[in-house]
Amino acid sequence: MLLNNKLLIYTYAAVLLKSLLLLAALHAPDSAGVNIGKMYFSLPPVFSHLMFVLFFVAIGLFFTNRGRRTYLLVIHTAFSLLLFWDLVYYRAYAAFLSLRFIQHANGFNPLHLNLWTVIRLFDFWFLIDLIIIGCFALFRMKTAAAAGKRRHRRHPVLAAILMAAAVGVISYDHYRIDVQDATKGQMIFLRMCWVPFQSMSNMSPIGYHFLDGLRLFGETKEVDLTSQERGEVQDWFASNAEKLPDNGYKGKFLGKNLIVIQVESLEAFVLGQKANGQEITPNLNRMLGSSLNFTNFYEQVNNGTSSDSDLLTTTSIFPLRSGTNFYRYPTNTYNSLPKLLEGIGYHTISSHPEPAGNWNWLEAHHAIGYQESWDLRKFNFDEQVGIGFSDESYLRQMSDKIKDVHQPFLLHLVTLSSHGPFDLAEDKRELRLNPSLEQTIMGAYFQALHYTDKQIGAFLGKMDKAGLLDNTVVVVYGDHTGVHKYYQDQIDALPPLENEKWRSHTLKLPFIVYSKGMQSETIETVGGQIDTLPTLAYLMGVDAAKFESTAMGKILVNTKRDYTVLNDGAIVGRQPEEPDMSHLLRSFQIADWVHESNYFHK
Repeated sequence: MLLNNKLLIYTYAAVLLKSLLLLAALHAPDSAGVNIGKMYFSLPPVFSHLMFVLFFVAIGLFFTNRGRRTYLLVIHTAFSLLLFWDLVYYRAYAAFLSLRFIQHANGFNPLHLNLWTVIRLFDFWFLIDLIIIGCFALFRMKTAAAAGKRRHRRHPVLAAILMAAAVGVISYDHYRIDVQDATKGQMIFLRMCWVPFQSMSNMSPIGYHFLDGLRLFGETKEVDLTSQERGEVQDWFASNAEKLPDNGYKGKFLGKNLIVIQVESLEAFVLGQKANGQEITPNLNRMLGSSLNFTNFYEQVNNGTSSDSDLLTTTSIFPLRSGTNFYRYPTNTYNSLPKLLEGIGYHTISSHPEPAGNWNWLEAHHAIGYQESWDLRKFNFDEQVGIGFSDESYLRQMSDKIKDVHQPFLLHLVTLSSHGPFDLAEDKRELRLNPSLEQTIMGAYFQALHYTDKQIGAFLGKMDKAGLLDNTVVVVYGDHTGVHKYYQDQIDALPPLENEKWRSHTLKLPFIVYSKGMQSETIETVGGQIDTLPTLAYLMGVDAAKFESTAMGKILVNTKRDYTVLNDGAIVGRQPEEPDMSHLLRSFQIADWVHESNYFHK
């Protein structure tokens, strides 16, 4: 019966082959060829990939001749165009099309690229058969009508069986891989990953867009708060504002440029430490001599890890409890640090040394309010260290780019080379460590941070030589803890260390506010990443009234609250009394309501 329906079989085969062609093209040079070796990020549930295509093709069996042909041509054309534009969009943004662009069109092309210019001749392999098939189908329809051939009957039972089988297989794989974790992390199926290509290869192109559609009406759907919930949010922010008189820190760096460096996996315990007689972070240690050094600054990221650090720093709102903000609500509106500084005359820029689609950071930064964003396309990717673009080349090129930026400016940049598993090449490892430490994860971590520290020092040196450093404040903090966050089991198994305190996961991050020539100060107030925006905005001269009703953090240099809440709900610092305790523990629910309702959107 199915063998007699050649168009149905062809549609299934064509959509499947084009899906494979897309995956094979993504990592070919200029994404305009075939690279079979990198089609998959890891082993996928291949049978489920087949079932996604089968589900949609089987619907054609509900129709008779003309209706079936029309349906199959429509879905074949739709999927072909979708895959065509997926490849074009990936070439531009290292991401894929999403239905959310219909609701939030300004997130579709945040860099205002001319997408027509990134189309390649290779891309037309996704479309070339459509003309032939269309002409053939029209011819068959006319000849069949003229000859009065017997109409093929509908086959609703078979269609239902095939669709149910497809749903069953996909559901089973989802439960086995994502829920039960039967593969112990070796496979991921229906879950968004921080690299869009990984999600696409795990789910298949059709599965990726199917899940995208479900998410639009599910976990990414904007919710309407009840009047009571909205009132609770308003009351929470009102009670969060301390409204203290200004002190000498207000506007301490008024008018200066602000460069915020978010360092991958930088933990506080390495500052001032030596391994085998060598400073692990000599440049950061020197910066401490002319800095405000916040010594009780804690990690507060959730599932979004590095992207949550971006969120916390720029919006002062805790991340979602479920999923990740930059994938669930990338277009949300916030009263952000770049908007606050733009309000006092700053030009604002963000930059990541990676493609725009990773963690969906560029679309999110566009909504957060940066006037410019520099992704990997803005740099010459001439050296890789670790998982991506080397800090050495990135920061060297960055120091050249900022010379021409209109002042005063805010530049928020992210480093990458100290990302786990900290596997620097031998020629990048400059610490001379004892063999007992060198071959361990801790030794690898020290080497990676020493490398990044060196590049930060070179970056500051070039700024100083160009005359920028005298009028610039440089902030350095860790995006989250690193070696302890992901490798604690290996640390626990290490032989005796030079300093046994290195074993402890304190969750503390560095937060250094450096200004050349200033007198150093140590700030012991307990805080966390949530306090970055209020503290920096206050130091740069923004009136507290501009952010007190929208920020969940506090001004670390002007507060009576010597405590904060960690991501697991634990409170560190001086234990607050009621009603402050309840207020603090309510933070995560309030934050979820803010994100899910796009609370600050006017």
